[in-house]
Amino acid sequence: MFKSMPRSDASDPRRRNAAGRRRALRGALKTLRIRVKVPLMRWTSGLATWLLDRRPRVVEDLDARPPRRILLVRCDRIGDLLCSTPLIAALHRKWPEAEITLVGSPKNRAVAPLLPYLTHGPEFRRDPLAWGRLAAWLPRQRFDLAVSLRTEVLSGVLIAAASRTPVRMVANASPRTAPAFNLVLGCEDAHHLRRYWLAAQRLGVAFPEPRPIIEVPEAADRCGAEMVRALMVPEGAPLVGVAIPNRTDRRHRNRAWSADVLVSFVRALVADGACVVLFAAGVERVEAAAVRAVVPQARVLPKLSLAEMAGVQRRLDLWVSTPTGPLHLADAVGTPTVMVCADPFVLGWAPQGVQHRQVCAADARDIAHHAVLVAVQELLAQQTAGMWRRSLNVLATVPKTTSLVSTTPIAPERDSPLTSISGQFAEPMIAANVEVK
Repeated sequence: MFKSMPRSDASDPRRRNAAGRRRALRGALKTLRIRVKVPLMRWTSGLATWLLDRRPRVVEDLDARPPRRILLVRCDRIGDLLCSTPLIAALHRKWPEAEITLVGSPKNRAVAPLLPYLTHGPEFRRDPLAWGRLAAWLPRQRFDLAVSLRTEVLSGVLIAAASRTPVRMVANASPRTAPAFNLVLGCEDAHHLRRYWLAAQRLGVAFPEPRPIIEVPEAADRCGAEMVRALMVPEGAPLVGVAIPNRTDRRHRNRAWSADVLVSFVRALVADGACVVLFAAGVERVEAAAVRAVVPQARVLPKLSLAEMAGVQRRLDLWVSTPTGPLHLADAVGTPTVMVCADPFVLGWAPQGVQHRQVCAADARDIAHHAVLVAVQELLAQQTAGMWRRSLNVLATVPKTTSLVSTTPIAPERDSPLTSISGQFAEPMIAANVEVK
C-alpha cells in the first residue's frame, strides 16, 4: 500500500505552524483569484466568439462533412503536448486526408519531429507583435475545425476565435471557456493522458492503452542505438536512465527531489550492479557533472534532441525522473518508468500501467533514496521474471491500472558517507536549452 513520505522536520512546532499559515494564506489568495478569474475568463470567451457560429455540434456532424483543414492549439510545454497525442493521432487517423496545423509555443516545438503528419504554424508568443502576426495569419487559412488541446486557458479561445472557424472542439468542458466551444467531447477525466485517450474513443478511434503516441524518426533511432552501443554496458547489467531535475526556478525546485538524495540513489543503484546514464539539458548538465564527480561510474550522455532522446530511451530497461516531458516520452516508447514527485502530480500525470511506479510525498524534497531504489528494484525484477515484455519493434502494451510503490525500507547504503552537493544548486539558474515541462 502506498504511503506518502513524512516530513523530516514534522516535530518542529514552529516550522509546522509557519508552514500551516503559509498554506492557509496561499489557499485564501487562490480562492479569491478563482472567484475573480473564472467569471472574467467566461465573459471574455463569450465575447471573443460572439459573432461566430455557436450552434452546438456533435461528432456525427463532422462525419457528414469531414474537415479538410484542422487547427490544433496547445501553447504550454513538451509534456503537456505529449499527453495530448492520443487525440492528435486520432484526428489524423479519422481524417487522413486533412491538413492538421499546430499552433504551439516555443517550449513545445521540440515535439515536431515526433509528429511528422502535422504542419507547424506560427508560434504563440505573449507579445503584441507576435500575436498581431498570428491573428493576421489565422483567417487566411480557412480552417474547418479548431481543437483546443487545453480547455482551461484563453489561448485556445483567442486563437480559435481569430481563425473564425465554424466548429471549435475541446475534450472536456470548463466553466472558464465553455461559451467559446460548440463541440465538447465530454471527457472529464482528471488524468490528462486518459482524458485525451478517451477523447480519441469519442471520435471513433480506439487505442489499446492510454499512452502518448509518437513516431521516432529513423535517423534519431539510429543515433540512439549508436549511443547505447558506445556505453558498452556489461552483460546482464540493467541500463537505467536518470533525469537530472530542473531547478531553474521556484516552480521547478518545489517539484524536484533533493540533489543529495539523487546522488545517494545513483550511488546505491551503481552499487547494486546497474549501469546508470544521466540525462541533462542546459544548466542541468552542471548538476550531472557534479553527480558524476561523486559517483564516477555513472555516465553522462551528450546533449540530445527530443527525438534522439526517444531513440535512447526505447533501449533502456528503466527511466527515473520527475514529472517532465522526457517521462512521458519514455512512456511513449514503452520504457518502464519511476516517477518521483509531489503527491498532487500522481492523480493527473502518472504514466499508466503495471510497468510504472510513482514514489511521492507531500514535498518531493522529503523523498528518501531507498524508496526510489525499492521501486526500481521491483520493476527490474519483474522485467527479468517476464511479467511483461518489451520490444524495440512493437511498443509494449500498457494495462489500464496504476500500481503504486511500497515504501518498505531496504538495507543501508554500502558505500562511504555521501559528499553533499545540494548547496551548488540553491540559487536560481537561467535555462540554456529546451525546457521540457
